[in-house]
Amino acid sequence: MEMQSQGDLFMIEEIDAENNVLVLANYIFNKRNEVSVTDEQIKYYAEVFDEAVINNLFLFVEYDEKRGVIVG
Repeated sequence: MEMQSQGDLFMIEEIDAENNVLVLANYIFNKRNEVSVTDEQIKYYAEVFDEAVINNLFLFVEYDEKRGVIVG
C-alpha cells in the first residue's frame, strides 16, 4: 500500500474569488502560498471564510507544498 503524502496546516489568509486563488499562510515557518482552486471550491471557501470571520475563527487547511494542492 502506497503512503499518501501529508501536508502541513496553513491558515486561509485571504480569498481572491475573482482569480480563484486562496492565499495560505503558515506563520510558524514564515511561509505563504497562493493556490488556484476551482469555481466550486472558491465558493465553498468564501462561504466558510465569511462564517468564520463572523464567529472570530481562523480557518486552516492541510496543504501539500510539494504537490501544490490542498489535501484536507
